[in-house]
Parts: sequence; C-alpha cells; structure tokens
Amino acid sequence: MSLQAAIMLMVVLFFTSSFALESSSLLEFLGSEHPPFLALLPPTLAIEESFRPSSNPFAGTVDKVEGVAYVYHQDDTIAYTLKENLPLFNGDTLVTGEKSRLTLQMADESSLILTAETKLTIDRSLPRMMVRDTVLQLFFGRIRSLVKKLAGEYTIRTPTGSVGVRGTDFMVAVAPTPASARPVWMKHVPATLLTAVLTGGRQSTVELAGQYGPSVQVTPLSVAGVRTGGQAEPAVHVGPAAVALLQRVAPLPEDQSVQTSTSSSGTGPCWPFSFKPLNELKFFRICE
Repeated sequence: MSLQAAIMLMVVLFFTSSFALESSSLLEFLGSEHPPFLALLPPTLAIEESFRPSSNPFAGTVDKVEGVAYVYHQDDTIAYTLKENLPLFNGDTLVTGEKSRLTLQMADESSLILTAETKLTIDRSLPRMMVRDTVLQLFFGRIRSLVKKLAGEYTIRTPTGSVGVRGTDFMVAVAPTPASARPVWMKHVPATLLTAVLTGGRQSTVELAGQYGPSVQVTPLSVAGVRTGGQAEPAVHVGPAAVALLQRVAPLPEDQSVQTSTSSSGTGPCWPFSFKPLNELKFFRICE
C-alpha cells in the first residue's frame, strides 16, 4: 500500500468512527439480511455428506438445521453437510446458506442460533460446573445466543471488536456498514465493517469493545455498535422493540419472548416454552 493510500484509509477510518450511529440505523442493520461480499465457505474445501469427527475437544451438538449448513474442522480440507444431533468440536467453523438457520446446544450450557449466511468459529467451548470458558469468532452474519449466567469468560470476537457476555439473551450482527449509517459525504466510499449488538430481557447485559478505547456496557433492551478502526459507541435503550426484533430475526420455538419470572423450583429467569435444549439444562427452567 502506498503512503497516499494509507493516509486516505486513516482519514476514512477517523471520520467514519467519529460519525455517531443512530439507534434506528442499528435496528435496521440488525433486522436485515446482508449478502456476503466474499464466499463464506472456502472454495478449496471438498463437501461430503459422511461426517467424520474431529480429534479436538467436544464443543456442542447440532440441535436443528433449517435449510443447509456446513462445518469444517480445524486444519481440515473437507466441509461436512450438517445434520441434527451431529457433534461439534473446538476449532470447528460453521457456515449457513441462504434462507437457512442453525440451532446449537453448546457444551457450556448455552444455546446458539445462526441465521442465514453466517460464518462462525468455535475457538473453544468447554463444559464447566461453575466457571465458563467460551470464545467464539463471528466473521459475518447474525447470531442469537441464550447464555447461562456463570463466572468466567464468554467472548464473541468480530473483525471490528469483541463482545463480553454476562447473559442471558442477545444478538450480534457483523456486515458492511450500511449507507444509512454513514454520513452523506461517505455514501460512495467502500464500506467498513460494523458490529452491532442487541440485548433482550431484564437480565441481558453485554460489554462491547472496539479496536481502541473503553468498552461500553449494553444493558437490557438496548442496542450499540462499533465499526472498523473505531471505538464502541454508547448504548441506546430501545425498549420492547428489542424483544420483537430478536424474535423476528432468530425466533425461539413455541413462544415469542424470554421472561424473567420465577417458579417454585428456584429463583432467577425461567422460560415460558418447552424447548428441547433448554429442558435439559438445570438453569433454564420452564415457567409454571
């Protein structure tokens, strides 16, 4: 890269990061499908139906496949077509096709939904009784996660920053910054990437960090974003619109929302529907 090009890139990143994102633009971004600008599945990979497990530690299980989705193991040259009940391993990369959705039950007792045209790598997801150790990389697309509150690390890394998760229901999206979220004078400049997060009910909180600067706390029913080369911008409370958008983009089975009521069996959040992966977890109780 020439010096002139490098200076121009620095100027673009500076002015892009200094232009505040509006909550309406972020909600539109989170609610829209974004065609990938590059192939999500490397064209050099051979695609096979007969699944072979990885030698890496177990990371989770495929609960449901709608449409088509693939997985390729770390340092492997084969992509396998995903089917329900197949195991997943640390180092696996998952790719969903058009009009597809993938639901996972992870080893750390979290559940994960990948929407269409999403690419995610499981760096590690290890089972823990009291301390979590999970790191995911979201390269492109949109995911919704239901996370049990435990001590330890649950981090989602993206090309523009990272999301530190406290729990319990949230969505993350990564795609090029839309024209509606850029100043007028930059409409024709190649878009940088944008990471946006949206939190659900009353106990849903995450920390969003950019490539520099302090992280910001995204409290329940709020939205925030960070762009390439920028710092995380303050979260904006959007109220019930958050729950409606979560359900529209990555719906949960049988019911439309996550509640934080309690049942006679204990305290803390419970769920107003019967959902196979959650039924098997002690933390995610079904509301009475």
